[in-house]
Amino acid sequence: MTYLEPDIFLQNQFKRWSFRLAAAIVLLGLMVLMAWLLGLGQLYFNGRRSVQMNPLTAVCFITLAAAYWLLNRHSRTTGPMLCILVALVAFSKVIEWWGGPVLSLDQVLFYGQLRQHTPPNQMAPNTAIGLLIVSAGLLLLNVNMGSRHRPAHYLAFLLFILSLASLLGYLYQVEQFYGIMTYIPMSVLTALGFFLFSLVLFFQAPDKGFMQLLTNRLPGSNTARLLVPAAIIIPAVLGLMRLWGTWEGVYTHESGVVFYSLSITIIFLAIIFYHTYQVNQREGERLRTEEALQISEQQIRNIFTHAPDAVVVMDNYGRIDKWNNEAERLFGWTAKEALGQPLKDLIMPAGQNADIIQYIDAARIATPDDTIDLRAEKKDGSSLDVALRISPLQLKDSLLFVGFIRDITERKQVENRLKSFNEELALQVRDRTREIQEIFERVTDGFIALDNNFYFTYVNQRAGEILHRDPVKLTGKNIWEEFPEMVNSPSFFAYHKALATQQHLFVTDQYEPLDLWHEDQIYASANGLSVFLRDISEKMKSEKAVREAEALADKLIDSLPGVFYFYDADGKFIRWNRRLEEVTGYSGEEIAAMHPVELFPDDEKEYIAGRINTVFETGANDAEASFISRTGERTPYHFKAVLVDYKGGPCLLGTGIDIRERKQAEQELRESEQKYKLLFQSNPLPMWMLSLPDYDIIEVNHAALVQYQYEREEFLALDIMNLRPEEDRRKLEISTNRNFRGLYHAGVWRHSRKDESIIYVNITTHDIIYEGKPVRLVLADEMTEQYLAEEKLRESYASIRELTEYLQNVREEERLNISREIHDELGQLLTVLKMDVSWINRKIEEDNAPVKNKIGEVLSLIDNTVTTVRRIASELRPSLLDNLGLLAAMEWHVGEFEKRSGIKKYLSLPETEVPLPDPVKIGLFRIMQESLTNVGRHSGATEVTVTLTEENESLILVIQDNGHGFDPGKPRKKTLGLLGMRERAEVMGGSYEISSRPGEGTTVNVTVPVKKEIIAT
Repeated sequence: MTYLEPDIFLQNQFKRWSFRLAAAIVLLGLMVLMAWLLGLGQLYFNGRRSVQMNPLTAVCFITLAAAYWLLNRHSRTTGPMLCILVALVAFSKVIEWWGGPVLSLDQVLFYGQLRQHTPPNQMAPNTAIGLLIVSAGLLLLNVNMGSRHRPAHYLAFLLFILSLASLLGYLYQVEQFYGIMTYIPMSVLTALGFFLFSLVLFFQAPDKGFMQLLTNRLPGSNTARLLVPAAIIIPAVLGLMRLWGTWEGVYTHESGVVFYSLSITIIFLAIIFYHTYQVNQREGERLRTEEALQISEQQIRNIFTHAPDAVVVMDNYGRIDKWNNEAERLFGWTAKEALGQPLKDLIMPAGQNADIIQYIDAARIATPDDTIDLRAEKKDGSSLDVALRISPLQLKDSLLFVGFIRDITERKQVENRLKSFNEELALQVRDRTREIQEIFERVTDGFIALDNNFYFTYVNQRAGEILHRDPVKLTGKNIWEEFPEMVNSPSFFAYHKALATQQHLFVTDQYEPLDLWHEDQIYASANGLSVFLRDISEKMKSEKAVREAEALADKLIDSLPGVFYFYDADGKFIRWNRRLEEVTGYSGEEIAAMHPVELFPDDEKEYIAGRINTVFETGANDAEASFISRTGERTPYHFKAVLVDYKGGPCLLGTGIDIRERKQAEQELRESEQKYKLLFQSNPLPMWMLSLPDYDIIEVNHAALVQYQYEREEFLALDIMNLRPEEDRRKLEISTNRNFRGLYHAGVWRHSRKDESIIYVNITTHDIIYEGKPVRLVLADEMTEQYLAEEKLRESYASIRELTEYLQNVREEERLNISREIHDELGQLLTVLKMDVSWINRKIEEDNAPVKNKIGEVLSLIDNTVTTVRRIASELRPSLLDNLGLLAAMEWHVGEFEKRSGIKKYLSLPETEVPLPDPVKIGLFRIMQESLTNVGRHSGATEVTVTLTEENESLILVIQDNGHGFDPGKPRKKTLGLLGMRERAEVMGGSYEISSRPGEGTTVNVTVPVKKEIIAT
């Protein structure tokens, strides 16, 4: 059957009109019922008395319209029951007219209204038949018989003919058309209701039955939609005009027929020519569209065929639908071989078979253009690294997926080499840089907006924290009145200058009342100023600590194995380690004045210059060349370098590893026997074979002899225990498994060379069959330098941890001193000031009201200042913590938090004070303080519970809220607050854990060991 492309918009319009028509039928029925119930009299039509609709018919119309509404909402009981009820009423009326028993339900239900009607108003037989047709059509509403056969549509057509005949009978005054018996005709409103019901049945399913012929996008459907209304309306109108002319004597019967025929001919010719014009227009547009589509398809085909990447089109199950030339070249499979095959089976190794469908699902629902790196397989079985990006492609009703595959084997090799030779230095530099940034360089900004008169129009929360003021209360107030100490300060003049000149200005200033150093970015506009406020007080205080940290970083770089160097695009050295000076023999002053190329022999300078340029062009590169020292000695090195941005300019950061031993091993491997070149002897890793289960050495490669400094005969005669130091041999005997076990990684062991020097090796064994016998192949990869470097790294981390603890102690000590000075000095001054002002107040006469009021305001201001001083001193270091202990300080701070935030608190503490060292008390209090701050700022909680318990010589602090929580599995921005709390817990020898789930709040759990003997000290 021919596919008919549906016009979805038109079909939706038809469906909406079906409900509107059903509503019109309900209104029609209600109107008739109201006329009967209110006795509004006869209804008239065309100037002559017409038949009035029976009230039972109106009830049936309303019931059928309600049944239609219920059936469209998938009602399986109520809707069909209403249809059956109406059908029974109509069927009883048909039986009554055919000579059966007289039920006359209308006379029973509406006796009072119908008895006044002469002759008696009764339901017409054709009305009962129409109700049966509507009931049957609604019951068969969702029944289909093939794609173009819908029983409801056939019944609707029959009802349409019945109602149209009645309406035309009323229009043409032919009673035989609207009444089966001349004395019981169908009401004109009933005929109109049946006409509307026929349209409801048609419009309810515009995409089914023969209605789909009218609701598609083909020209035939457009023609039908134009001609069907014309075929109904035009003949009816022309027929009425013809009868009117005859009735009025305008023309004779014969002239009327001629007029009728001529009018139909002219109108339909006009319709035909108009439709022909429209069809030609659409056909021309279709041909132009097809031509453009063909050009577009040819362009897409050329792009697909000649694309530089492999392009694969897949269906919903990962089966290949398109396979371009680059895909054939890359994987070796022709398009004929690839089409219809699952992409996972064609290019994916066995271990990754399930991943393609997973990537397709991800492209369908979330991230259509994410690129993933995979290990793929060619037709010949060789492997390569590829980058795969899958995007969905919707073509009509089909969902396809386009995969773009790029060969990244060379890039992967470069990355692997870079990772293997530079991983240690990169990790160390990155970790140290991150730690320094997170500890000393945390930056937060506030924002204030001022109008042209320097009144606050907006203050954000961070600015309020910096200024120690409520942002809401500041809004609408003058900045110089609220902060009079700023008048004639650098900020005062900068604000006025920026507003006057409408220029962006930057100013650094100190607000002495708060001991606040701040940087202001001032942006002027016609309406006022926008100021970004940055608190740099901690930055000022930590400059010394930063310098010490930089010195520590310099020591770390100098302790790294291999050479380290850092220079700009002009080749000017910025930083290097001491090892570079030792290898080249040049002093630091000489290296600072040299170009990097000058450190290499003449025959390698051009090569090195090219590799350096590649780093600045591509971002990374490596090289193998020899340093030439001041004395002319050559030392081969392997170099890895990456491009970094330093002070706004590109710079090269690189490392070099001495590869003299590797070069020597390579030379010896090239001179070894051919049969072991690829299998055993040419392996740069030390290897030997042990017989199983005897554990005798039966073969050894050259790398092992070099590493352990034995001759071949000496090594073969060794007992395997002789390779271990005396103190490790017992451990080896216990852990040795002489059973055949396949591949096994034994970890890092200490080995002893012939000269009894100790080296660290990473042992990997693989049990194989060699010459028909089970043997154990042992690989001993020396990692002495790496192991010792890791030890140095752990020592460095411990030093940084000690530095962090020291800085925390210094900060707490400084807070304590500042708190005491504020409380003692400033508190005493304010008390004396209040006493003096009170004395003045008593000396002033009572009738001097203005002065008395002003002094009262001053006293109130002094009281507020005293309260503020006490609050600042308590926030810096609660005196309760030192005087009454941790429990009292916690109880006070949680109570203050409840007052400030409005978050209800629940506090559970031990009954008696737990004796603790000062660092532990301060650490636990600061962790609780920071956690409550996070609850107030971010959680959205209404309740918070703080619990401190003592269990198994440990103190356990738990802070739990009922806020919105977060998903720990999702990446989150790391903040200094969380890192600081974790660091405090670790400094105390404890642990810090935070757990949360979306919608279930957040829980912080801190456990600190508190041993009795420690407490006693």
